[in-house]
Amino acid sequence: MRQLTRFTKMLCSYPNDETKNFAPGGIQAFRPTFMAAVPKIWDILKKGAEEALGNKPAILRGLFNLAYTWHSWCQSKGMESVVFKILLNKLKPLVGGRQKLFVTGGGPIASEVQSFVRAMFGAPLVQGYALTETSCSGCVQYSSDPRDGVVGPPVASVEIKLRDCMDPPEGKPNSPHVPSCLDRAGKPYMSTDRSHYGEPCVGRGEVLIRGPAVGSGYLKQADKTAEAFDKDGWFHTGDIAIFTPDGCLKIVDRLKNLVKLKGGEYIAIESMEKEYSKSVYVNAINGGILCYGDGSMDRPVALVQANCPELRKLASRLGVNVTDDEQLCSNPDIVKAVLADINNEGKRGGVAVNEVLIAVKLISGLGHPNKQELNSPWTPDNLYLTASNKLNRKPIQQGMDAHLQPLIQLAIR
Repeated sequence: MRQLTRFTKMLCSYPNDETKNFAPGGIQAFRPTFMAAVPKIWDILKKGAEEALGNKPAILRGLFNLAYTWHSWCQSKGMESVVFKILLNKLKPLVGGRQKLFVTGGGPIASEVQSFVRAMFGAPLVQGYALTETSCSGCVQYSSDPRDGVVGPPVASVEIKLRDCMDPPEGKPNSPHVPSCLDRAGKPYMSTDRSHYGEPCVGRGEVLIRGPAVGSGYLKQADKTAEAFDKDGWFHTGDIAIFTPDGCLKIVDRLKNLVKLKGGEYIAIESMEKEYSKSVYVNAINGGILCYGDGSMDRPVALVQANCPELRKLASRLGVNVTDDEQLCSNPDIVKAVLADINNEGKRGGVAVNEVLIAVKLISGLGHPNKQELNSPWTPDNLYLTASNKLNRKPIQQGMDAHLQPLIQLAIR
């Protein structure tokens, strides 16, 4: 037990280069009982814990892996593992030690990350879903719900329905409707669907929300208001979701983030980023990963903010005699190994065959965080991230065009 206590103190110190800027001391000083954060923060916590565990003796790593695997399985079945829960409680001081409930929102969280936090940090991690236009009213997952990827049932102040992704041809409102958005299998999202890639559901489609919490439009933007709010008061979110058989909502993608490749296949870039970001070589603090595809490309590519300490470890294992981080990010052997690892994470997360990355560009993140340099981290200060730390796609694509264009050429057969 004394050894576990020392391990906990070491874990809370965050020795990893990637996570040292997260400043966990603030969390430990305030010791919150309730904590809400975007998925990036939970991913950083998970990687920090895994890094610390990786530096411990094999017997201790094995013990914690066994505890996590068993406890996570028990939680997925709605049960608790008392013996292993006592062991895992040694990790609770990492987030203050008094936590009762965690909430994630602002974007999709990987199933593996949600399960890890729930099992390892001693409190439920639930998802919420809402938008600014709905006054942050939407859905909240029950704390007793053990599922990953579900944002829960609607709250009392709103109604939610799913719209068929079928629209009349442009300029022909009375013509038969045609699919406006297809899934990765080439089928339109329909409210009458009863299966989503083999998963039972009660409808698929764009999420529409109305109720007293929903705004009436955008100030002095009549065109944008007419586009997003219909005459019946429904706000069109642009998010695609399914209803589970028990009435919970599950967001599966966004209309604007479904990209059609050259062969007509659709790829869901936001879902891809969610899975690929689990790679140990992706630096979430510096912005993570941005996937890209368009109608001229046969396969998708990605820009990756690299976790340079992990690249140095990889170089040592591969016998690559390079110590400069910028050179590591350009070394063909390193890039190849990182691409393989990222794709392996994606396959474990269930990405489609046509969503497998064909090439990546590793970015060191050593540039100025306030300037749009080719090696800069992505931050709100250089406009590569939004104020809520979401990817600002257009500025990244424009500012990193010198990196992106060679990748696009590799993705065209």
